[in-house]
Amino acid sequence: DRLRASLPVHWGEEVLATSKCTALELAVDSAYFARATAVMNLSEELQRALDCNDEGAEVEMLERKCHNALDIVQTRACRVERKCEDGVQWGPPLRILAPIFDFINHGSSRTKAGDGSANASFGIENELTFDMHNAKLVVRASRDILEGEEVLIDYGDSARPAWRCLTSYGFVPEYNIDLEIDTEEEEQNVEHVAELWMNGLRFEVDPHSVPFDLVEVAAAQALLDQEDDDEVEEEEEEEDNLLTPYVARAIAKRATEAAFHLITEPEMVDSEEDWDSPELVHAASLAGLLRWSQHRVLLAFADNLKLFSSSPLEEAE
Repeated sequence: DRLRASLPVHWGEEVLATSKCTALELAVDSAYFARATAVMNLSEELQRALDCNDEGAEVEMLERKCHNALDIVQTRACRVERKCEDGVQWGPPLRILAPIFDFINHGSSRTKAGDGSANASFGIENELTFDMHNAKLVVRASRDILEGEEVLIDYGDSARPAWRCLTSYGFVPEYNIDLEIDTEEEEQNVEHVAELWMNGLRFEVDPHSVPFDLVEVAAAQALLDQEDDDEVEEEEEEEDNLLTPYVARAIAKRATEAAFHLITEPEMVDSEEDWDSPELVHAASLAGLLRWSQHRVLLAFADNLKLFSSSPLEEAE
């Protein structure tokens, strides 16, 4: 039951709403129907194989067991890229469920060496094209591992950002901006992001970058306000760039407001949910951890914007 409570696909609407994360809700909606189809197909095949009675209680129990099996596969399986010796990927990635290997926990490869960072990598070796006979799943240390230190591997893009990790594996990765490594690889998913709503539009932001669409929206709002604010007019004359200090401060203010909204206690509407049950307490705590993670990302994002807005407009030549 604890594993089931860890996966948002099983959460009720009330618990899901407490996460205050639109991306998570959309991911759950998508996963729910895919999971329902898989469970229905498995259940029908098992009923025929086991010659089960078509009674409600028996079918419901069988469907619950199918859900439990899929939960284990989802949280224990790993995604492995298939590459030739020259590094070129061939064929679709494999989903592998390997004994012992599935006990290795996640650690980010995009953080500095320390607690919670990946110290090992994994992959398939000795695989020939379309020939898995001699293939092996191998885990290798990526740096020196101290005695007693836990071996951690990076689960890949299915574990980033935080809401996707929660959807896939049932936990929220710890966020520590002091240990984060800023990467310039655009194809990689950002490690930590947070939602930011502005003028009715939703954006995903991270501490190290500002979406251009968000800047456009904030700049357009600044133009509407310029008649009442001389500061905007002065900056418009000095700056051709849309991200002026005034716009940066406006976005930072909105991000700060959103950050504090995330840590306000969600209102619990009257419902039939038993909020004292261990399963619901565990699910609600995970939703709270996701809110806290997004809160910290938004504050870091706002702090960096404030730092930018306070820097000189022109650098000395």
